[in-house]
Amino acid sequence: MSTEYSMAHQGARPLDAQGYPVSTGLHGPRPLGAASSYDPSRAAQAHYAATGEHVSANDFQNGAPLGDYNYSTGYMGNASRQNLMSPGYAQQGWNDAANPYATDGFESNHGHRSVPPAVAPQAHTGRAPSSAAAAGASAGLGAAGASAAHAGGVPPNNTGAAKYNAATSGSRKRRGMFGGKKWLWWLLGIIAVIVILAIALGVGLGVGLTQDDKKGGNDNDKGSAVSGIGTGKPQSNLAAVFPQDVRNAASNAAKSGGGDQLSYTGTDVYGNPMFTSAANTGAPSTGKQPGSCGKDPWKATNNLNNGRPGHPRLIAPQYMWDCLPSKIQNDAYLTAWNHTIMTNASTWLGAKPVTYDVDGGLTLSGILDVSRIVQQRLKAWAYAYRMTRDKKYSDRAYQEMSVAAGNTSQPFGDGVKRWNPDHFLDTAEMIAAYSFAYDWMFDAWNDQQKSYIRDWIVTYGLQQGMDMYNSGTAWWSQPASGNGNWNCVSNGGLVFGALAVQNDVTGAAKNTTDTILQTALNNAKNNCMRGVYEDGTWSETPNYWYFGTNGHARMLSALITATGSDQGLMSQNKNWYKTSEFHMYVTGNGGMYAYGDNGPNKFSTTANQLFLYSQLAKNPLYALFQRDRADAASDPLSMFWYDASSKGGFFNGLPLDRFFDNDQNSWGTMRSSWTDTTGVYVAMKSSNMTGHQTHGDLDAGDFVIDALGTRFVGEYGSDNYLAKDYFASEEDSAARWTYFRKGTQGQNTVVIGKQNQHSSCKPKNTFQSSNTAQNGDLSFTPDQSSTAFMVTDMSQCYGQQDGSVKRGIRMLNGRRQVLVQDEIKSPNQEIQWRVQTNATVTLSGDKKTATLKINKVENPNAPKDPLMATLENEVTMVATIVQPQDAQFEVNPAYNKQTNAPNYYYGADKVPQQDKDINGNPIQAEVLDFEVSVLSITLPGNADTNIQVWWQPQYGNGNDADKNTPKNVPLAQWSLTSH
Repeated sequence: MSTEYSMAHQGARPLDAQGYPVSTGLHGPRPLGAASSYDPSRAAQAHYAATGEHVSANDFQNGAPLGDYNYSTGYMGNASRQNLMSPGYAQQGWNDAANPYATDGFESNHGHRSVPPAVAPQAHTGRAPSSAAAAGASAGLGAAGASAAHAGGVPPNNTGAAKYNAATSGSRKRRGMFGGKKWLWWLLGIIAVIVILAIALGVGLGVGLTQDDKKGGNDNDKGSAVSGIGTGKPQSNLAAVFPQDVRNAASNAAKSGGGDQLSYTGTDVYGNPMFTSAANTGAPSTGKQPGSCGKDPWKATNNLNNGRPGHPRLIAPQYMWDCLPSKIQNDAYLTAWNHTIMTNASTWLGAKPVTYDVDGGLTLSGILDVSRIVQQRLKAWAYAYRMTRDKKYSDRAYQEMSVAAGNTSQPFGDGVKRWNPDHFLDTAEMIAAYSFAYDWMFDAWNDQQKSYIRDWIVTYGLQQGMDMYNSGTAWWSQPASGNGNWNCVSNGGLVFGALAVQNDVTGAAKNTTDTILQTALNNAKNNCMRGVYEDGTWSETPNYWYFGTNGHARMLSALITATGSDQGLMSQNKNWYKTSEFHMYVTGNGGMYAYGDNGPNKFSTTANQLFLYSQLAKNPLYALFQRDRADAASDPLSMFWYDASSKGGFFNGLPLDRFFDNDQNSWGTMRSSWTDTTGVYVAMKSSNMTGHQTHGDLDAGDFVIDALGTRFVGEYGSDNYLAKDYFASEEDSAARWTYFRKGTQGQNTVVIGKQNQHSSCKPKNTFQSSNTAQNGDLSFTPDQSSTAFMVTDMSQCYGQQDGSVKRGIRMLNGRRQVLVQDEIKSPNQEIQWRVQTNATVTLSGDKKTATLKINKVENPNAPKDPLMATLENEVTMVATIVQPQDAQFEVNPAYNKQTNAPNYYYGADKVPQQDKDINGNPIQAEVLDFEVSVLSITLPGNADTNIQVWWQPQYGNGNDADKNTPKNVPLAQWSLTSH
């Protein structure tokens, strides 16, 4: 070990009963940087311990002057600090210094399971639902799938763990099992702050957040009343995204550069943008970027080991920084995002450094959230330093790095494995974090600091990766388990770190750097690049897409800027850029179609890779879609990946339907509009259920329906990741399929003979569409003949040797209604048709009609509890049994409060086995959700059966066609004109 580590704290830490180092605070993590407990004197002392530099405690005060901020140029002046609870701060939310959630810390024991090489295919990213989540009262099915994270936030807390469930992604409690499209970093403005505080204080949220609730901003900037086929206006519009002075500056920038004005000023609860009358709805286009950076002065070598000299070299070389102020002055989006990033960076100056908080065990979730918080902070501070050259950012960054490197009196791990390579995601994210800081703030470091940071990257990061490759323990590098997020994140971190330091190391460190760079890159080419199927679908699930593509994009961008080319990475998969469209189409009006497991929290993960893919694919569509999503505003990478010449509406000319059909994961989606968020969205999946890194469900024929601004039929997402054998196998006999949310009984499909579907089946699917594309009208309404349908033959999934099981789903009446039709021949066993819903369900006297009502919509991805908005008008969906005439609905709770378990349809002999933790305490086998109902139809199955259920959103502007009962047309005769 280098003599540079002579300062490192190597003292032994006490161990808890599970053999893990005792946390310095709450069980699991300590509270993150509550302002009331922050001690600037100790911060100054820690700074001295880390750097040897004497500083004043005032330099670390929460209220220290930060200077006025110029929204156009991105530079700081020398006046008073901005109000931390301003709308701009609230947008990025929940950060350590002033956020009401900061005192709660992380959620404990929600981690990964152990992933030894023998079970490598079962690996997953991040943490997920825990046994603690099952212990408390449920708040209902969560909105299935967080499509992004709030930026600048902290992970959920352990004190609220009992309130979380896995009704959707991550370890969060989710109300409304289908919904949360984006994390609540877009909750901005005064209303948002009130909501946040109400959640933190446990205040009931009956505040009725609608488009008429206006505080801050002006009436002209509220969301436009997009009518379309829906209710005439958004049902859950929140406050403006950016404060008025930022919007004014953005508007002036757009005028100066001749670019688009901000297309939106707010979102609904699910994060859908509320477009304004100022939105450019023209066809997508690009041109010359305002404030153009000109040509790169470096003549690229395209040599992996002889790249760009000097720093910065990762993602944003110096010439890009030089022109960025001019670009900000001439682009509305860059102006707004720059404000957000600078606000985050300034606010986090007052946060305490992270602590070594192990989540669920070192081989479970380890310190992954800690690593991501470090990366989030260092990236923001590096950006702020580069824009201002203010040493307060680099000083605070070095303090953070010293702590996380164990180079202060504050304990942080032990020895060379302090970044926890046994759960290599932790290490990879930490490598990336330090690399951003080293490269972007290179001229801020003195020689000793540079030496330290390099040594930390190499010793705690790159060498650990090399050791895993050499010992064969890098299970995520193997072909059987390499086509997922683990490979992209792990190899991406190694490549990123090696490129950061390769020109500055010598001797053994140089050998390690060069070797791991080539090794990781080659492995990523062979494995990570298989993560996208030929149609763009991500190999795991829609939520795991975030982590895999994030790791990939950082690696790709760094290769291009540091070496002059992607070194052949993208040639390994010519269809990679199509995954941008997968992300777009899997996003519905009530959240993502979040089939399968949803993975960890995304507080530091965004979809901004769409900006990079847009530039490289020369397709402005991806950038135009992403720029109006709130996570675009939080990430410094947006400032360099976004093509500021992008103009128009992503929706103009975009088909409403898409069939993603590949051998491994076949699914289809259809909608009534891209801009009317109260319209109809339908998606159905029917495919092989193996080969997805053990993240899938037994869900052939599973579907979701959004209408009237919320989701009526939805997904649970993850169950308890710590449950017994949850990831052990995908075989038919696997314990995974005994868990309610993973087996067929927990899906929106048909169960025959109280048996699960076969996991290795391959349904045969067809899809037809009228090929309707939206025009530039925000209030676009499809014509009456516009339709789409998908039919799946999933007989193989039920082992039907002589019979057949087929399902069709289609749009009716100009895409205002939906028909689900099942044809089951020779079942000879009981049939149960099932859907899972958050709605309050009442049945008609003859039980042929179910009325589903929702009066609140919820984004379950809020930092602590779901954000709930009371609708201005209760919304209603009517489901009617058209066939068979003697069938009746039943409605039952999905979970039983008396047994504290799901209401298993299969029977007691198929209930999952309860496991025990290392201390002998029982681990709750299932995550509970007492607000979910199962709407079902049970038939004896003694004859051929045709089931038709007609879904009718109750619009206020109904027409006569809405009353027409659908025709009874056999699936084999379905056509675009059959109904």
